[in-house]
Amino acid sequence: MAKVLSNSGRAAGPMLIRKLSIIIIALVLLAAGFMVMRSFGLLKFVKNTNLQEELPEAISPEIPADIDFEKYLIVSNIQETNSLKTGEQLKAVLEYMEKDYQAISIDQQVQDLQDFDCIFLSFERLDFLKNLSDYIDYVNAGGNLVFLTRPVTDKSFKSISSLLGIRENLDEIINTHGIKMLADVIIGAGDFKSDSDAFTNSSLSLKLDPEARIFITSYEDIPILWKQDYGKGSFIVFNGTILNEKNNRGLIAGVMGLAKENLIYPVINLKMIHIDDFPAPIPAGRDEKIYEEFSRDIPRFYKEVWWTDMIKISKKFDIKYSSFIIESYNNDTEPPFPRGDSKAMQNLLFFGKELLGIGGELGLHGYNHQSLAMEGHIKQDLRYMAWESEKYMTESIEELVRFVKSVFSQYSFRAYVPPSNILGPEGRQAVIEGNPDLKIIASVYLPNREGDVYVQEFSIAEDGIIEFPRISSGYENEDEKMWSIYNGLNLYGLFAHFIHPDDVLDPDRSGGKSWAQLSREFASIVGEVNQDYGWLRSFTISPAGQELVKYLECKPQIEYRDDMITIYTEDFRPDIYCIMRTKSKITESEKCDYLKISDDAYLLTIKDAICSLKLEVK
Repeated sequence: MAKVLSNSGRAAGPMLIRKLSIIIIALVLLAAGFMVMRSFGLLKFVKNTNLQEELPEAISPEIPADIDFEKYLIVSNIQETNSLKTGEQLKAVLEYMEKDYQAISIDQQVQDLQDFDCIFLSFERLDFLKNLSDYIDYVNAGGNLVFLTRPVTDKSFKSISSLLGIRENLDEIINTHGIKMLADVIIGAGDFKSDSDAFTNSSLSLKLDPEARIFITSYEDIPILWKQDYGKGSFIVFNGTILNEKNNRGLIAGVMGLAKENLIYPVINLKMIHIDDFPAPIPAGRDEKIYEEFSRDIPRFYKEVWWTDMIKISKKFDIKYSSFIIESYNNDTEPPFPRGDSKAMQNLLFFGKELLGIGGELGLHGYNHQSLAMEGHIKQDLRYMAWESEKYMTESIEELVRFVKSVFSQYSFRAYVPPSNILGPEGRQAVIEGNPDLKIIASVYLPNREGDVYVQEFSIAEDGIIEFPRISSGYENEDEKMWSIYNGLNLYGLFAHFIHPDDVLDPDRSGGKSWAQLSREFASIVGEVNQDYGWLRSFTISPAGQELVKYLECKPQIEYRDDMITIYTEDFRPDIYCIMRTKSKITESEKCDYLKISDDAYLLTIKDAICSLKLEVK
């Protein structure tokens, strides 16, 4: 019996080894299969698409012919450069708000000033306005007159200064610095203050009556914006000159909210962050500052630290990233354009899959980082190479698309960001030809000093491309940056921000700060937006482009009648969003949702081409 057991035991040895071998082989094959699934070959069969549903057809309601919709008057002096610039910014605000307006010069008159809900004076010399008394009568009868720029102390101004709430005027024009917000003129920025020279006004040195309601002062407490009641109406005075700048359009919208009892205007209602130059080739080697902080070389830092932190910020603050790909950092501006190397493809695979996995979107930035512009277009000293022809630019975009599709074969690249936000007319056409799926170009909202960046308005170009600028950028939490963000949110209901991964490596762009510092400041920016503007929807660039189309094409027209407000929206598509500035309380609504977003503001979600609101009777 013992012999049998012994033989049985010896027989079991080879069988056990075979079984273990089979298990080990199976595990190896399983692991290999997993690696293959992550490989470029099989990924081609994974449907990494960027599908986009078509917008529904817009509808327009029947609007009764007898409704007297709101209308505004702009009075400018064509002899004053500041007047023209301020008037142009006001016109842009009114057009985005879909408000009807009439613009006249100071030597023109209208038949009846009482036809206008609000009148804006964008010039400084009141002596040139021959019918000033008519405007005073307009206010006395219930109108609202807004001085959008600092007046000068001429004879006419002195004759009405007491009506404007001015108790003492020192007849002196001074430069005031900094800003203090004393109320939510700009939604969410009621406690903002800064001593930065970026907020420099030419102002009158003056003191106001106690009855005047002050909303903004300089850092030295000189009144900058106030409201003074007169008769049945009111004067609103801006004692400064910065409303002639595009960056302050949100403040103009806030001033309008002071001037009109109930103000409703459409907004885009979304937030998004773009990562330019990502995925892109990562430099090898060490950055001594990063290595000292994280004990990692540059590639490991980006994979294990930077990207990990970016994912945490995305999840914590409900942000979706749109990234814009670079294939190579060579300087080639004529063919042939060599294919990106294996490391570039590995970065594209790793970061691209991770980005898509957290709900992000891939877009195009460039074959390399040479801005698509011909000789003489670039004014900055960027040491970029000029392109010889549009054909070469087109071929570079075609190579970029081929490169990315070698990894994400089913993906459609609908958005493009120009390298350094510079794009010549030939380059713009080359991008369209090189990537027929293109729907959106996203550059910048504000001009630079040299005047060579591709500055955009929110618009649909004649060729159908959606122009969708970014308003702010960078990791550092700075006063000027937050001011840009507040203004964009107040007028457009939009947070559109961009960063670069390699800002961390550049002492100038990083302000000399470590990634630990930069990540904290970046999180504080996104966190403040998330906290104070929690109503914003999180989007990537392609669906955001469709939301922009809805915003640009709709035209809400507002009927105000006692305690009832009716909104007729031409070219309506669900849903349309509006901000309503009001001191009243909404008590009922029909086909319109409402959410209180500040002490004197609601977010309206319009559900039908005709909707209505009922206000509490005061």
